[in-house]
Amino acid sequence: MVPSDEGQVRELARLVGITIAEEELAEVTNRFNSLMGELAHLSELDLADIQPVPVFPDDYDAAS
Repeated sequence: MVPSDEGQVRELARLVGITIAEEELAEVTNRFNSLMGELAHLSELDLADIQPVPVFPDDYDAAS
């Protein structure tokens, strides 16, 4: 994973409609990069035998 710089985080926030104060941008960038690093670990897991679980069980039961 390539860390994002402040400009990339600022642009991502703009695209999704989030305002980040300039004085908070460095901290938000740091947290974003940390989160993305943790998410990258998920790609290392062997999930071949894992069955999907409905996120909203009530909706799943209604569709059956």
